[in-house]
Amino acid sequence: MLDADGFAAPAAPLALRGKIAWICQGVRFAALGYAVWTLYINVAYWSDATRINDGYGRFLHRDLSGVQPWQQAAAFGVNFVNWLLAALACYGAWRLFSAYLQGDVFSPRSAMWLRRLALFGIAAQLLGIAARPLLSLILTMHFPAGQELRIVNIAASPEDLSTLLLLFGLLALAHIQKTAAEIADDHARIV
Repeated sequence: MLDADGFAAPAAPLALRGKIAWICQGVRFAALGYAVWTLYINVAYWSDATRINDGYGRFLHRDLSGVQPWQQAAAFGVNFVNWLLAALACYGAWRLFSAYLQGDVFSPRSAMWLRRLALFGIAAQLLGIAARPLLSLILTMHFPAGQELRIVNIAASPEDLSTLLLLFGLLALAHIQKTAAEIADDHARIV
């Protein structure tokens, strides 16, 4: 019997599910909570010009109190695209831990969802880093042309690197898990 992803549905060992069920449920709901929470934060932040001036203005060392509504909308749009990638990573986490709940731990299906989680997470992180200069440009466009108040700020932090290292580690684990599942499947056919 095939599951919704086209993979053979495994028999769920009850002992394993009993040991990992609370972890799986916790991660699933944490991923959902993260996606909803970050969307709310982005909507609340980018709709408030005072918060933008207090946050980004301090970061860029500029008075952004004259930021225009189109700038707020454009900055939100950039962040929304990044959020979509992060939300897809969260969906990948939901599906991965749902597979684990069904006892499908070391299988091509769980490897596929782990890979998707990692790839969407990497894309979101890289877009977040690349968006910083774009956001600084968008938020300083209301200053007159030729002034030194317009800025393109390029910034990265150690947290960016640690997040990317973690996500690349998950991607490597996905490939290892897929290979192990294929070897186990080949072995089962031989025996």
